[in-house]
Amino acid sequence: MFTRNKRNKYDKKDSLELGQSAESRFALLAQKQGWTVTEASQQANIEDHFDYEITKDGRRFRVDVKSKKRVARNAGSLQDELLWIEFRSVRGTKGWLFGSADLIAFETQSGFKIVERKALVRLINKLVQIHVRVDNPQDALYKVYTRKGRPDEITLIKTSDLAPILWDEWKE
Repeated sequence: MFTRNKRNKYDKKDSLELGQSAESRFALLAQKQGWTVTEASQQANIEDHFDYEITKDGRRFRVDVKSKKRVARNAGSLQDELLWIEFRSVRGTKGWLFGSADLIAFETQSGFKIVERKALVRLINKLVQIHVRVDNPQDALYKVYTRKGRPDEITLIKTSDLAPILWDEWKE
């Protein structure tokens, strides 16, 4: 649907394409559900961490869409059982968890699980051992992982952890 994003210097595989595909899937699904979808500017996407504004019945939300990911970059297949959560970006700035999105839409095999970003922050504060650092992505569940030579800080949580804070789930 849109191709405004630029590949970052750490994307050696297909992260940009995966993100764009998930964003397009989300936008089409939102429109099918009666939402008006407006793409964020490139600056808002990068600095404020949201991809779209959606509006319907006088309600307006900024949404950051997250594609399915591999647990490790060298792992072969995408999965939707675990989710990467970003505290600090590869640019060393605040990660998308602390952006200005109202909602985060996580891509799954069958659609999207959508949560309020602030509820996700509260959940992460309960689940993640923020002071425990690991250097292997397979050890990142509820711990903070930093990739060698990069300033980012990320953690893994289970997709099932979203159940108590689910805002909505959109199926294709």
